[in-house]
Amino acid sequence: MTAFASTFRPVAILASFALLAACGGETKAADGFKPVPVNPVLTDVPLGNPNASVTVLEYASLACSHCRDFWKQDFPRLKANYIDTGKIKYIYRDYPIDADLSILLASVARCGGADSYYAMLDDLFAAQYDILTAAQKGEAGPIIAGVAEKHGISRDQARTCIDHTKTLKDSIYKSADEGGTRGVRSTPTVFVNDELAADHSYDALAAVIEKKLNPGAATETPAAAPKPVEGAPASAPGQ
Repeated sequence: MTAFASTFRPVAILASFALLAACGGETKAADGFKPVPVNPVLTDVPLGNPNASVTVLEYASLACSHCRDFWKQDFPRLKANYIDTGKIKYIYRDYPIDADLSILLASVARCGGADSYYAMLDDLFAAQYDILTAAQKGEAGPIIAGVAEKHGISRDQARTCIDHTKTLKDSIYKSADEGGTRGVRSTPTVFVNDELAADHSYDALAAVIEKKLNPGAATETPAAAPKPVEGAPASAPGQ
C-alpha cells in the first residue's frame, strides 16, 4: 500500500470522528474544549532485548490492511520465537499512508504512553476493518473511542492527543520522514539491522534474522575432500 494514497481520504473519514475530534492542527477548539493532561509516546518503544545484536524495525500504518495482516499473522510468531526469547530488539514506527486517518489512529495509539502502546496497536489493528468500514459512513468515532477507553484513555484525552498535542504530531511526522529517508515507499516495510527485508513474511524474516544471529554459520562451506596423491593406487572397496 503506497504512502499517502490520495484515494483514501473521503470526506466521510473526517466526519466519522465527531465524538472524538475533527482532524486538524487547531490549538483552540471552537466549542470551548479544554485539553487535558496526557503523556503520549514520542519516541521509539523497543520490545525484546535492548542489547540484542539484531534489531528489527517495522514501518507501518494503522490504516494499512497489509500491515494488519502482517501484525496478526506474522508478528505473533516473530514475537514468540525472537522477541520474547531475547534474541532480537523490535521497534514499530509510524509511516502514515494518508494525512487523516493514519495520523489520527497513530495519535490515539500513542496517547496512553509506552506501557500500553503495543496493546493499543494490537487492538487498533484488530478493529481496523470495522473502523475503515464505519468511516465510510461517518461512524468510526465510537469504535476508536471504545478501543481507547479499554486502555484507560478517556475521550477528552484522545481528543487532546488528536488535536492539541503538537509534540505528538511532530513525532509521527518525524517517524515518516525518517522512513522516507531510508527508502520506505510502502507499508509494511521491515529492516533487519538496517538492511531492507524484501520479503516480510515470517519464514523469510526468520531466515534473515538467523543469518544475522549466526553470521559464521551462514558463511561456512563444507571442507573440500583431499586430493588423491598422483600415482597412488586407488583403494579397493571396503578398505
